[in-house]
Formats: sequence, structure tokens, C-alpha cells
Amino acid sequence: MNVIKKYGEDYTFDVDIENKSGSTEYYTLYNMPQWLSLVDSERSDDVSPLRTKTLRFRVNPLTPVGNYDATIGLQGNNGIQEPMRIVMKVRGERPQWAVDPTKYEHQMSIVGQVYINGILMENAESMVAAFIGDECRGVASPERVRGAAYVTMTVYGKDTPAADMGKTLSFRIWDATQGVAYTDAQIAVDGSPIDITFQQDRLIGNFDHPAIWTKSENVEQLIPVHLNWNWIAFGVVPKSPYLDHIFADYADWQLLIKDRTLFSDYNGAEWNGTLQPVANAMYKLRIDRLPTTKKEAPNSLLAVSGRQLKEDAERAVTLSKGWNWIAYTPLTTMTVDEALAAANPKVGDIVKSQTAVAIYGPYGWEGSLKALEGGHGYLYCSSDSIAKSFLYPAASSASAKARMAAPRRAAEEDELRIFHPVDRGLYPSNMTMAIRLLGIDGSSIDTCEVAAFVGDECRGASRANSNGIYYLVVSGEGAGQPMTLRSCIDGEIIDIDNSLMYVSDDNIGTSWDPYVIDLSSLLTGISAVNGSADDDDTDWWTLQGLKIGRKPTQPPSVNELEQSSRS
Repeated sequence: MNVIKKYGEDYTFDVDIENKSGSTEYYTLYNMPQWLSLVDSERSDDVSPLRTKTLRFRVNPLTPVGNYDATIGLQGNNGIQEPMRIVMKVRGERPQWAVDPTKYEHQMSIVGQVYINGILMENAESMVAAFIGDECRGVASPERVRGAAYVTMTVYGKDTPAADMGKTLSFRIWDATQGVAYTDAQIAVDGSPIDITFQQDRLIGNFDHPAIWTKSENVEQLIPVHLNWNWIAFGVVPKSPYLDHIFADYADWQLLIKDRTLFSDYNGAEWNGTLQPVANAMYKLRIDRLPTTKKEAPNSLLAVSGRQLKEDAERAVTLSKGWNWIAYTPLTTMTVDEALAAANPKVGDIVKSQTAVAIYGPYGWEGSLKALEGGHGYLYCSSDSIAKSFLYPAASSASAKARMAAPRRAAEEDELRIFHPVDRGLYPSNMTMAIRLLGIDGSSIDTCEVAAFVGDECRGASRANSNGIYYLVVSGEGAGQPMTLRSCIDGEIIDIDNSLMYVSDDNIGTSWDPYVIDLSSLLTGISAVNGSADDDDTDWWTLQGLKIGRKPTQPPSVNELEQSSRS
């Protein structure tokens, strides 16, 4: 199987297994990588004689950018494993580096090679780009020549003193295998670093003595953003930390950015407020339309260039008792377990994003939040009375890839079919719940959807995980708003709990002690008897199970008793 997918996107593929024998085959799948899971089937099962069975595999959407090569085995009654190799490429958002040659009358050329941490860059999806100022003037990818990877780049310009002649070129490198864009790349000829200026028909390097590009410590981080509220964090020290520089591409939009104590806003003309400049912290950013805004939506990626964080003082995260706003500063995705291992979490600790939550219990982190992603901010509730600091692992992508855990349920876990919550960024805050539904015999109900409503607005919805827990993230702001929990039973949407209030950053229930909602009375239509014979307000039923409006004034007849006995 050859798989090419974009980071963050769901991906499934089907594989048939065939039993050609005349007896039932009992099989087991071995060596399943952690980024791969089965949909609606188990690793050990059986196939009837002379039948074919289709297995559906799912790739974890949060599998980090990189190249993967895994071989899984299918073992049947004969005890021999039949192999299937899976070669997969996960790619990040590709930089939009491009140049229109028809705009320029002259050109120059560079022949070179690219080295990342001493390793020759050979991936044909990677790129090197030349810039004059912020304008891309040339872009090329490695190609195989003489058994090695070379980059042959044409740089375009206007060779006049008033235009480009004599202007210095800067270079950027996109390493597709890591999903990282390096800025301010260095170039050397014959082992000596040089500054290159644009000059018509100039040739730098050749296949015998190529120019050598090497990366710098500066990168361009692409942070996903959308309309309304975003929880963001910077994993670089920006070249210019001032808001008007960082958000220069959003000058046509109304902006508000805040940390836990300060805020600033932008009205289309200037920034005002107390937050200036930004640092390596978690921020809540709101993007809204101005009366003059003409675009349908803002740029989906906020590009921030700067130096990668290296010093421990820059990378340290401090936790105090209660809620903390934390920035996730690594550029690669890590599982919650890996990213927060050094935080020494305690039972009862909570970490949440805008859409998911994980709670630390006796068996580790459990919940709907599976991984922490670069460019995102999170809220962490510490139950430790002592303040502490920790560092995220300085892990390579290979380390993250090796430990990336797959979701516990099939792809349908996150697919809501009945309820449709409001856009995730409509409100700046949220509260969380861990819920268990009980049926008639006291067993867990894990096939429903549970939704939280404030008024007529669905603020969040969830399906159960493999342990029957509904991890619900409810969007909102402030406190004291009546909240109703609803589910769909027998095709009818009904209220299952209307006793709660919305409170930002509140949490109700845990994975080991969830908030229990007993649906037995709703499923049977018969509520519990309170033992008071004088209570006329209690629901009353005939012996045949028919509901009557009030307490009967006469006992049942003999015929009714006989009919009930026979039924």
C-alpha cells in the first residue's frame, strides 16, 4: 500500500483477505504501527470458508509530517505471517513560493546542493527559493544528476540600477520530509559563505563545484487561524514581535488578541491596548470582519518568521495550581503523554484545546484530546499545590513518529450525525464534561450522541469513546447560563439533563468518576415509585403499561387483573 496524505486529514484504505480453504480461518494482525487502526473490526477474528473479508484501516490524522515504512503481518491457522508493506508520506502545508517569469526581462542561475544538519536533501518535494526583499524571484527542487541530488535554480529580475541590479538575494529552504521552512539560509561557494547579488546572466556553481546551501536557525512557522476565536502560540522568536508586523497580512480585518492579563485590538487603522509586543505565550486571537472587508475569509495560515527556541528559559512552561494558559512551542506534533511527560501530572490534572479535552487519571491521560500541535495554545489545570516548570521534549520528528498513538476508536468516533455544534471559534472559552449514560439494566450506553445546548444553540456534542465515556467540550463565555443536555433516542431528540449551568473553565466528571445520567426511566417511560400513596402528582400507569393522567379513584377490575396476569 502506498499512501500520500496531508497532515490533519483523515485517511482510510481497504484491504481484502481471502480464505481459500474449506474450513474457518482464525487470523490475527501483527506489528500494527501506532499510527494505524482498524475501523469496525478487531485485530483477531475469523473468515468463513471460501469467503473474502474486507478490512478497513485508518491513519491517525495527527500522524506527524514525515516518511513512514511499516510491514504488518496476517497470521492464520497455519501460523505463518503473510506480510503487507505500507509506505506512507505525510506532508504539511506547502509554502506558496512561486514566481512569474514573464514579469522579468533578465535572469541568472545557481547550481548547488542543499544540506540539512549535514545530510544531503534529496526529496523532490522539497524546495529552495530565492527572494529579493519579500518577493520570490526563483524556486527549484532537488533533481537526480550524476547519481546525486542537485538544485538548478533560475533567478529572475530587472537588471537596472533602479530595479534589481546589485540587490542581495536571500534564500529559504522547505524540507518536505519534516514540514519545516527555514529562512535566511546560507550559501557557500568553494567552502566560503558569500552574499549573492542579482546580476544579469550570472552563473554561480556548477555540477563539478556546486554551491552549497545550509539551513539557519530561523524558520517560518505557519499557524492555522480562522474567523472568530483562535487559541494560538508562537514557536519562534519573531524577527519583529510587534503586532502590526506580525499581523501585516490581516490589515483588512478587525483583530483582538489577549493573554491572561493584557489585550490589544486593531480597528483597521491602528493597534491600541496594553499587549505589545508578543512573547512565547498562549494567546486568544479573534478575527472579525470590518465594514470595509471584501475578502470571504482571512488567510488560513498566519506566517511568522523568527529564530527557533533553544534556551531552556525560552522553552520553559510554568504551572501553578488551577488553570494555566500554556503555549505549545515545538513545531512538530506530539501525543499528550509525550508532550506533557516532564510536567509530572497528577491525578485530576486537565488539559484542553478549543475542541477537545484530556484528563489525567490512574491509567494516564484519557479523553478526546490525543495530541498537541504546533502553533496552538492550551489550557492546563494543575491539581498540584506547588508551582513547577517543565520543558517539552526536544524530540525529532522521528521520535514523534515512533510514538504517535492512534485514536482508540474508528473514524466514526468524531463524526456527528445528529447534532451540529456552533463554529468552534464563536466563543473564547469553554467548559468540559466526562459523561456516562446508563440504560435499563445499569449498563453503559455508548451508541448515542450527547449535546449541550444554551438556549437553542448547540454549544458542543460528542460520541462515546471505547470506554463508553462522552467527553464533551462546551463553548461559551462567562457563567450562570442554564444548560441542557440532549440526546437522540429512538429517533427522537429529548432532554436528558437540564440541571446544569454553563461556567467557563469548569469541569464536571472524570474518566474514572464520570457524571452519570440514568436513562432507564426515559427508555421505559416509567419513573421510579416514591412510596407516597398520597402524592397525586406522580405519573400513574395501568397494569397493561398505559399511562393515565392522574391517580386512579377506583381499583382495577377483576377482568383487568386477569388480563394483566395472562400478559
